[in-house]
Amino acid sequence: MVQKNKTKIYFWIKLDENFFKNLAIKNLRRTVSGGDSLVLIYQQMLLSSLPNNGVIYYEGTLQDVAQEIALNLDEKLDDIKLTIDYFQKAGLLQIGDDGSAEMLQVPMLIGQETNWNKYKREKKLEKFQRTSNQVPTEIDIEKEKEKEKEKEIEKEIDTDSLFDNYFQIFSEFTKGTKPQPRIDAMHEFSALLPEQRDKALIGANNYVTWYRNSGNDIKYSKNAAVFLKDMIFFDYQEVPEDKSGYDPELGF
Repeated sequence: MVQKNKTKIYFWIKLDENFFKNLAIKNLRRTVSGGDSLVLIYQQMLLSSLPNNGVIYYEGTLQDVAQEIALNLDEKLDDIKLTIDYFQKAGLLQIGDDGSAEMLQVPMLIGQETNWNKYKREKKLEKFQRTSNQVPTEIDIEKEKEKEKEKEIEKEIDTDSLFDNYFQIFSEFTKGTKPQPRIDAMHEFSALLPEQRDKALIGANNYVTWYRNSGNDIKYSKNAAVFLKDMIFFDYQEVPEDKSGYDPELGF
């Protein structure tokens, strides 16, 4: 598909197998009349927010963003309002101070580049709010673009270094047993938010320390990719107490 700029924002969305298992989605379909139609509207809103990293901007043409969404999607205004109200209460949608609708689930459903782009957008917005009285010149804009490119390169190098450190922990831990899935692990690591990557390293170190002392067979330990995909590292920000080798993730 078409890429709008060099930051690799892809105009597609990934719905995993758990999308319809989400409690908010299941409850809407089962308990609300016309719930299936509202789920379809929600999916349309997810798609329409992709060019703006999960935000449907209120342009100010109509009375509110609900009316603009209804017009753009060719849906009934009452259905749009019901959808917005329901997913706001479910914590999956947020109306900002400027009237725009932010689809909070989008960062979990799109690729690595877009996640990072969202993070940069928020930082740029913070900077813009602090300097809103200053009008940048073309030279300033070009300098800012160069700085952003340099930061992106530095961030990529930093990410590669962090991943190498992370993967080394599991590779050394399971040496002599099953090989670690490096490509899968790299994909999962890249999809993490920047602040989550440091936590992944902490969790990996603590998990290995605990597992080595638990007496469990290494071949039954979590592999490097699953440890990230299932966000297990959040459970190991500290070394758990040893309880006779019982692993709550494995069930024995």
